[in-house]
Amino acid sequence: MLTFGATKCEHLGGVKRTIKGFCMDVDRVQSEELATWKEKYMAALFEMDKRRLNQRITDAEMAVAKRTRELFQSDGDTSSGTQLRERKALEAAFYALQALRSIAQSDRGAARRSFAA
Repeated sequence: MLTFGATKCEHLGGVKRTIKGFCMDVDRVQSEELATWKEKYMAALFEMDKRRLNQRITDAEMAVAKRTRELFQSDGDTSSGTQLRERKALEAAFYALQALRSIAQSDRGAARRSFAA
């Protein structure tokens, strides 16, 4: 089960969101692109229908990858605080989605084994 809440993440400073130990500084970044990947990310995290979970994870991974590419290719100052916070949030989201996919796959495997028994 994934947990979601506020915690103090020393390496990022301030109050952040944490999901299974991953700190996310997404609240301070205000952009339309963030809302898009963040919405898909949150939809994957809180999807209750196991049949739809894999697609939600895939959609969120694609949105995270797209936004990461956009930031990498942007002409703006890549050392700005806002971009650095968003890059860290994107990286944390990517790792959390990988963990969620791994958990979902192991749950499916366990369900198949118990059904076959």
